[in-house]
Amino acid sequence: MGVQSDGSYGVEEGLVFGFPVRIDASRDYTIVSDLPITDFVRHRIDITMKECIRERDQALKICLELDAVH
Repeated sequence: MGVQSDGSYGVEEGLVFGFPVRIDASRDYTIVSDLPITDFVRHRIDITMKECIRERDQALKICLELDAVH
């Protein structure tokens, strides 16, 4: 599920990212943090995190540029 990172799995804190989660009866979620990570999965997480950071930074730059124009 895409949720705000708490730093689990080495994903930058605050970044919205897909994590394995548990959802309780009151619909609160908890990131499952004890799953084993293979080298392949670690590599894929790192690539995806870098892409998300780049997209976030580009979007913020555009918003700031538009704000400066108006």
